[in-house]
Amino acid sequence: MPRKKIMLAYSGGLDTSAIIPWLIEKYDAEVIAYCSDLGNAPDEGWLARRAKELGAAEFIFEDLKEELTRDYIFPAVRAGAAYQDEYLLGTALGRPLIAERVALIAKQRGAEAIAHGATGKGNDQIRFERAWAYLAPDVEVIAPWKIWDFKGRSDLVEYLNAKGFDAHDKETRYSVDVNLLHRSCEGGILEELEKEFDPAEIYAWTKPHTHCAADGADVSVEFKEGYPISLNGIALTPAKLLGELNRIGGEQGIGVADLVEERTNGIKSRGVYETPGGTILHKCCRILKHMCWDRPTLTIASRLGSDYADLVYDGLWHSDARKAIDAFFTQASGVLSGTIGLKLTNGHMFITGRSSPFSLYGKELVSFEHDEFGLNKASHGFCRTLSYRQWQAGKRRRPS
Repeated sequence: MPRKKIMLAYSGGLDTSAIIPWLIEKYDAEVIAYCSDLGNAPDEGWLARRAKELGAAEFIFEDLKEELTRDYIFPAVRAGAAYQDEYLLGTALGRPLIAERVALIAKQRGAEAIAHGATGKGNDQIRFERAWAYLAPDVEVIAPWKIWDFKGRSDLVEYLNAKGFDAHDKETRYSVDVNLLHRSCEGGILEELEKEFDPAEIYAWTKPHTHCAADGADVSVEFKEGYPISLNGIALTPAKLLGELNRIGGEQGIGVADLVEERTNGIKSRGVYETPGGTILHKCCRILKHMCWDRPTLTIASRLGSDYADLVYDGLWHSDARKAIDAFFTQASGVLSGTIGLKLTNGHMFITGRSSPFSLYGKELVSFEHDEFGLNKASHGFCRTLSYRQWQAGKRRRPS
């Protein structure tokens, strides 16, 4: 009988390195190791050699920076999606893309199972497994941390070394996750909520405010139907535009969030997120919405944006609900075209200009010098009608 084929979402770290020989040993499996570049700059050559050394039958690598930015990050920006007010969903937006590619290639290669290295405490387990339940409902999902006998990372080092593979558990003060949207940091002193941390020890993308250039930086972002298309008058691909905003914004101390969030399983955890480019884009898109959308649209969009963030965070990118919300934003964003200018300085953003052919703002209407529409005279009946409930309630409260 042919050997069982298992697709592994592979990073080259200790966990997924141990998973390759473990899968081969436990299932007599042919393991296909999959890795992608989401802006975290993985070393493709080293990853390929490592996977083959560990016993993988095949190594697949893809550069997905453009897909991540265009198809995942920009729709979330358009929706104004921020989980628990501040988290712009960097990791949460990367996982469904990985899951989608793994599911597709698993089907193409005829794999009977998909494996991942997420633990049972975090959010990634549910993001992967919910995605695969939707995308590949007939494919078995193997989560080694939930079924093997290893208790911790030291056990994995011992296991790999015993099999003749060089392995060690790097001592790191913080757990770091990076893609093109953000750099997140957890652990170490960050677990001590009452203590202050040294920004120079945590930040890598963002300058502390005390180190920012005094004259700041000016940016101008053009949007078409809710999606950014150019920066400072230059058309750029989605990934290049976001990457350049990361660089500019980071130099000016933009986009750091220090958040105690609630994971899907209820655990409270603290993360420090550096999201300079994403923070700028969210700000610009929000300015454009206030200029081009009426109040009912803004109100509905605000509610749906919050729902969108919850869905993505909880691993429901691949769901009918998320797709339905995106359909609303696609329709509503037909008028979200225009250019927003910002001055970035010392961790702050100031509006320097805004324009849109679909702007609902009209200086003639708001001006104190003109009343072409005749609002002053018409407002007598307008205010009297709107005041009726208060008039009626006031009469009732009047002493007899």
